[in-house]
Amino acid sequence: MPGLVVFGRRWEIASDDLLFPGGLEIVVRVTWLLAISIVYNEHRDSLHCADGNLLAAYLIGIIVQLCLIIVINAWIVHVSMQGTITNYRPRRQMPTLLYVRFALYIPELAWDIIGTYWTFRSHVGCDRNVVAVVEGAVIFSWIILLLTMVGIAVIFDPLGSRNRFSFWQEKHGLESGETDQLITSARSAAARVWENRCKVLCCCAGFDEHSQNAFSDVAQVISDFFQDVDLTPSDIAAGLALVQQEQDRHGVPDPVSIVTAQPHPQEEPWLEDLGLVAHYMKFAMAAYGWPLYVYSNPLTSLCQLSTECSCCSCSSGQVEGGTVIISDNCCKCHLAGILLQTGVASTDVVYATFHNKVYEIPFFVALDHERRSVVVAVRGTLSLRDALTDLSAESEIITVEGVEGTFAHKGILQAAGFIHKKLEEENILANAFWKVPDYNLVVVGHSLGAGAASLLSILLRPAYPRLCCYAYSPPGGLMSWPTAEYTKDFTCSVVLGKDLVPRLGISTVENLKSKIIAAINSSNKPKYQILVGGVWYTLCGSTNTDTTASSSGSSPNLSQPLLDEITRMPHEPDGTSQPESSLVRRQGAAVQPAPLYPPGRIIHIIEVTPARSCLSQPTYGAVWVNTDHFGDIIVSPKMLSDHMPDVVMKALDQLVQLQGRGLQPFLQHCDQPVI
Repeated sequence: MPGLVVFGRRWEIASDDLLFPGGLEIVVRVTWLLAISIVYNEHRDSLHCADGNLLAAYLIGIIVQLCLIIVINAWIVHVSMQGTITNYRPRRQMPTLLYVRFALYIPELAWDIIGTYWTFRSHVGCDRNVVAVVEGAVIFSWIILLLTMVGIAVIFDPLGSRNRFSFWQEKHGLESGETDQLITSARSAAARVWENRCKVLCCCAGFDEHSQNAFSDVAQVISDFFQDVDLTPSDIAAGLALVQQEQDRHGVPDPVSIVTAQPHPQEEPWLEDLGLVAHYMKFAMAAYGWPLYVYSNPLTSLCQLSTECSCCSCSSGQVEGGTVIISDNCCKCHLAGILLQTGVASTDVVYATFHNKVYEIPFFVALDHERRSVVVAVRGTLSLRDALTDLSAESEIITVEGVEGTFAHKGILQAAGFIHKKLEEENILANAFWKVPDYNLVVVGHSLGAGAASLLSILLRPAYPRLCCYAYSPPGGLMSWPTAEYTKDFTCSVVLGKDLVPRLGISTVENLKSKIIAAINSSNKPKYQILVGGVWYTLCGSTNTDTTASSSGSSPNLSQPLLDEITRMPHEPDGTSQPESSLVRRQGAAVQPAPLYPPGRIIHIIEVTPARSCLSQPTYGAVWVNTDHFGDIIVSPKMLSDHMPDVVMKALDQLVQLQGRGLQPFLQHCDQPVI
């Protein structure tokens, strides 16, 4: 529902969000009340000392305050459970209750100050154990107040002041130019707030020119996304739960985009040979260095890394065999992870850099004698700097000779340009092919690395026309349709199951936002039931309540930000209000860019039969899908786990085993929904 308004401003919380924090506070306060009561009854006779009356008065005051706080919190919890997300009229008492609750903080604060003065001074003749118990009560009371202040800071909305959203009530009385000016001002303020948040969250990313540009780009993308909705974080969580159940209830039909004509093995063996695809996945995993190797091999990795590491070797530059290593740690742990993951010799690693800044991501170049190739492997997201590169999602033109309408994800294109510049300026590929002139060039990567690898392949192809690229779990919002079609001649993408990232783009996220709003508007259940049911559904796969029935209450327009439940409260006698459309965008919303797509020909690995237990693996099959197959985000617990590189590797290994037994891993006709 819209954000709650108290003290003249909007907050990042709704009136139906107070059930769980209020219930938790009741449990804490009741426990505290029982403890204080027991202490007072047990030691009442021990308080007949010089300052005993003061200590007793403090304990009695705490007991009275706790009783009042518990009563008002119980009332708040009861009111918070009423109505639905969109029908908030049954909760119209909430602002008044919150004013009363916050008023109780004043005597509580004053009493804590007095109690601190009383208890932490010398108490002549008083039992020290009793004084220690009272001191503990004072400290606990201060902790509660401190946590309350932290909670208030978390839900504080910098854009929530009434003077920022009150103009929506008066918009119809303004001239068009004045309205546009106010909207532009609100958008600029929102962008500044998000930019400051990015700087705080990513303070370790540095504040160089690239970082500043990334902060601005990310802030603009996020502010544009949230500017035409008024949803709190819990609304989004509830909406995702509803969308997940709706998707699972109706299923996802077999897509029309499944390619019926498989690539011919004799003509394109690099596409049909899953052993080749799985082989280069090892290089994509190796680009993550030692962290992913330890994660994938928790029991044996430390012992194996110790055999390859060079202790206290803090030099950065050429090492034995002519290998150039940049920005590795003192023990060369990243290089050790590359060697163990790929199985290549240290002398076959031509160049490796682990330098990481915004738009500058690590990569390495190695000689793969087994497959007679020079491999450029690009690392995926592993730091906040990489996340800023991911979120710089505006489009930028990439020049492709003979192709029009070619543009790509700005942040990833900048990263690919950085690698391309490095390869050219330092003659890295020229030096590698000087050693093995008859080898082929292969570019690989996972996640962010997959996007950078595919764009890097476009930049390298004029000089290396026979190169091929393997992009594992690539970003969905990566390149325009003409660019994606161009890459089909040399790029193979691999997507596992319900992986979120290949479906993630500005257009697909906007589509998901519309589904969330529609699901919220059609639900007739309280938010707490939706959230609890969503958790139960995720864990057990079933729910006993229908959370998607049409709401009989009011359905406010959730596509208006900077409005709130008070300013939107309907004034009709029956208390109902029905908007013209719950998905209407307000004037001044940003124009949505053209959709972007993943690169190349795409192998979609899907579950044929699910895992029987948490210790077993599902049975996988593979299908070829078209570029526009991943146009919808699938809400599922596996949307994140299916993106993990070790999970992708296990799925590929299973398909390779099928192929090795003479079975066909590619499904000609899939009976299961392809999702």
